[in-house]
Amino acid sequence: ASTAIAQLVTTPLDVVRNRIMAGKAKPVPDIDNVPVSYLESLSTLANEEGIKGLFAGASPRVGKAILSGAIQFATYEETKKDIAKLFQSR
Repeated sequence: ASTAIAQLVTTPLDVVRNRIMAGKAKPVPDIDNVPVSYLESLSTLANEEGIKGLFAGASPRVGKAILSGAIQFATYEETKKDIAKLFQSR
C-alpha cells in the first residue's frame, strides 16, 4: 500500500520529468530554446492543465505498484515455505 501511495504522490513529478525528457517543456519567454526549470515546468503544468494534467497516468502507476507488491509477497511466501520444507527434510 505504501508503494501505491508513493506512486500516486510522485505522479506530478514524473509527468514533468517525462515532458522535460521528451522536449515538451516550454522555453523561457525571454530566451528561445532554453528549457525552463523543473519547478517552472511543474507550475506551468498545474496552471494550464490543473489536477488532471498533474496526475495524468496515475492509475496505471498505482495499479502497477499494487500488482507488483502482490506478486512479490506471494513469491516470498512460497519461497519461504519451500525453503522451510527443504531444511525440514534434512
